[in-house]
Amino acid sequence: MYHFLTYLKIFTFLVFLGSIFAFSNQVGATSLLDSDTVTTSSSNFSGSVTKVTDGDTLDIKTSDGETITIRLALIDAPETKESGYNEAKAFLTKQCLDKNAQADPDSNQGLTYGRTVAVVYCEGINVNEETLDEGFAELYKDFCDISEFSNTNWAREHGCSNSGGSNKANEEIRKSEEISNEFNNNQIKNNNQLDRDLDCKDFNKKNIPVENNDPHNLDADGDGIGCEG
Repeated sequence: MYHFLTYLKIFTFLVFLGSIFAFSNQVGATSLLDSDTVTTSSSNFSGSVTKVTDGDTLDIKTSDGETITIRLALIDAPETKESGYNEAKAFLTKQCLDKNAQADPDSNQGLTYGRTVAVVYCEGINVNEETLDEGFAELYKDFCDISEFSNTNWAREHGCSNSGGSNKANEEIRKSEEISNEFNNNQIKNNNQLDRDLDCKDFNKKNIPVENNDPHNLDADGDGIGCEG
């Protein structure tokens, strides 16, 4: 009898603990459902703008009840305490808050501090473009090499490269042009700043004088004349 009562007490205690655990989970789940669920997305989506954090960040709440934080692609608005912060935030608020919005995520960027990088259309207006046009932000040129939107008309007009947004490619072209100009002046200088090696076939001249430094080894016999022929 003693052992039976002991087992009964243990069983009753375990049932009691199980009830408490189940109740806690139910309360936690209910609290989660009652709050906005912050998520991210890689596909186009729409909803209502529920919050504007600053001149380049806002929240969109979808019809499914998900809240997705957006960082406007290629937009660099003033940060808190920087000049123009209040004006940029006020502009984006006027354009988007409590309005219908569509977001087109940048497929080349993924997440930035938990935010989806995207172009946002509030009531059909491209607010990335409008923010730049109205002077409330600058183009974030560091991402011209990355963003899928760098070759759009509005991004190119505000500073992204016309050759697809690749600043590195543009720099390489610029260096090549400088070297070509030097060759046209019949002089090979120290051009080891170019990221690729050059051969005589890259140029339309022969017998080009070479200075002491010959980084591309164009002067095979070391007589001071490159690309002899």
